[in-house]
Amino acid sequence: MQPLAILTLSLVLLAVPGATAQPQYGDFASADDVYQAYLDYIHSLDMIPVEASAELQQAINAIPVESDIAITDDKEASLRDWLYDFLVAFSSSGSDSLAATFYLREGVDNPDQIQRIKERLESGPSPEEIAEVKKAQEMMKAAGLTMSIPIPEPVSDAGDTPLAILKTQHRKSLDAKGCDYFFGNASFFDSKYRMFEVQGEYESYVDYIKTHALLPMGYQGSFRLENEIEEALQAGKKWVAAQFMFIAEEPEEFADFEKGPMRYPFFVRLVWIPEKALWRLAEVVTPNNAPVQFSFL
Repeated sequence: MQPLAILTLSLVLLAVPGATAQPQYGDFASADDVYQAYLDYIHSLDMIPVEASAELQQAINAIPVESDIAITDDKEASLRDWLYDFLVAFSSSGSDSLAATFYLREGVDNPDQIQRIKERLESGPSPEEIAEVKKAQEMMKAAGLTMSIPIPEPVSDAGDTPLAILKTQHRKSLDAKGCDYFFGNASFFDSKYRMFEVQGEYESYVDYIKTHALLPMGYQGSFRLENEIEEALQAGKKWVAAQFMFIAEEPEEFADFEKGPMRYPFFVRLVWIPEKALWRLAEVVTPNNAPVQFSFL
């Protein structure tokens, strides 16, 4: 299955009604008022600009850490650096090149994979992929979901280097969303890093979020390294993982004129790659109408 079809199928499978239990965003009175209370709460939080700055770095450095395992200073510092670099890469102080560099660092560097991205960009989606997208659009419409899944138009020249090709792919994602970047402001008021060890069987972050009723709405997610993680677990390997949440706010200039900038929780799980001494993205989960569309493959 091609990457577009995989992404489309993942979004359809995950963009389903979320839990109605009381979420962990403040002291809400009843389940009936959960969604509005949730909105009121996150819109009451103080936000800081997402831009390359000492202020953002200090805010990230202040996020507390809860760890079930011994963690080195280097691993913790690398975790904070990952979040800072991620936010900046997809903010107004970032750029298409910086975002593409971040994708490369995240392991989107397989030559065959890069070539497939280039071919898809230049030829456009296959008839089978278009059929998958249309099917997904119909399913989401029937479910009352408003998230758009556009059918990409081909580009004349996607570039010749991995950086150029991923830069083109990222720009296509931005154009599909009608914006130039994703993050305008953020709040880390409720944020904390949770570090733990994964062994035996992998439990996805989505399962954790549903169990703890952290999203009182539908959600969408992206799973990476799934096969690699599960195969290693079956072989007896252990993974060091870290997960955290922050409140994101879309840039004001791309927001709905009447409703204003959307705020929403953004969930991330990373795994530690000892061979490269860095964190790699394993999962991203957001509400199904979050104004973001990444090219992590």
